[in-house]
Amino acid sequence: MKKYTNNKNWGTSYGQLVWHQFSSNRMNLACLWFIIVLFTIAVFAPFIANDKPLVIRIEGKLHFPLFGALTPNDYSVFGAAIIGVVLLILLRRNSRKVDPFLRPAVMWKQISVCAVILLVGITLLQIFIPRRLDATDYRVMLASGKATDAVFPIVPYGYGRTDIKNYHKPPNKEHWLGTDDVGSDVLCRLIHGTRISLSVGFVAVGISSIIGIIFGAIMGYFGGKIDFLGMRLLEIMMSVPTFFLIITIVAFFPRSLLNIMVIIGITSWTEDARFIRAEFFKLRNQDFVQAAVSLGLPLRSILFRHMLPNGIAPVLVSITFGIAGAIFIESALSFLGFGVAPPTPSWGQMLSAGVSTTGEFLWWLTLFPGLAIFFTLTAYNLLGEGLRDAIDPKLRKAV
Repeated sequence: MKKYTNNKNWGTSYGQLVWHQFSSNRMNLACLWFIIVLFTIAVFAPFIANDKPLVIRIEGKLHFPLFGALTPNDYSVFGAAIIGVVLLILLRRNSRKVDPFLRPAVMWKQISVCAVILLVGITLLQIFIPRRLDATDYRVMLASGKATDAVFPIVPYGYGRTDIKNYHKPPNKEHWLGTDDVGSDVLCRLIHGTRISLSVGFVAVGISSIIGIIFGAIMGYFGGKIDFLGMRLLEIMMSVPTFFLIITIVAFFPRSLLNIMVIIGITSWTEDARFIRAEFFKLRNQDFVQAAVSLGLPLRSILFRHMLPNGIAPVLVSITFGIAGAIFIESALSFLGFGVAPPTPSWGQMLSAGVSTTGEFLWWLTLFPGLAIFFTLTAYNLLGEGLRDAIDPKLRKAV
């Protein structure tokens, strides 16, 4: 009889096996680290690029203008980052201490609780945190001697402050990546544009995933006429070119980041619905589902507590590609003038400023935003392919 006590994979959980396969490819790890760096830049953008000093001495008293100028959106991003880190810690802890049979249900419950806390927290922050406007030019105060001992961020410029004297300046010692048509620092706008692009990607994909999971779960579980009608709706949505549909819808609404997120989300859910439908078709006849039905558990519990955790893997791969697609759509909309309104920075908006009104080609306004879009989309697509290879047993390498 063979003994398996020396097998290094004996007792390895599914998550650990997927991570081992994923991390064995250096390109996957490089893309993952690139995205982590982007997240860090997006979260701490106000502390990296801002014309408000971290601390300044005015008339002998210390002031902290940057912290006073933080907006509800800044606090929302900080809160989302904290909850995301806590969720990752909990999921990692579950992979070690929770029974494998209970792990999917526990994981899904924790994700749901964190999502509810995040939504409630963002709503409260938007309501109760006042929106402050600090138009003080602290550089002028330093030059006049009214203030001393100021500590500015690494990039000491604001993305919305104009400086007509320095417009269309190529990269130099003061502005490392040059300035745009109103004299704003390109590097500063590029850093804050990271937050816009990632926010659009994750919020839009979050909306589309929720819609797709609900539709796909209902179609896959019930089948029959419900599945037939649902598939006809899917085919209608898939037959319409998504980008042109989004442009048509955006034209009827004000230029708003939230509107763009919602519109991209409600028009991009078909792939997730198809994946979940296929998984639920396979799972609905499994013993654990039939046992849940025989025990009289509510439909909500059967669909989203027992079946969904066991069929979510293909959607995780689709999400990474969806984020890349949402970022591309937002950049394209901003490039065409349908995206966020200035002075809110967007990579697509910056890219469109590469050709001035006089027809002059401003290479730095095209190169740097273009590279940001290219590397971000490439990283997400490669990450999705690596995750797909690690999850799919047919594509998984032998360990």
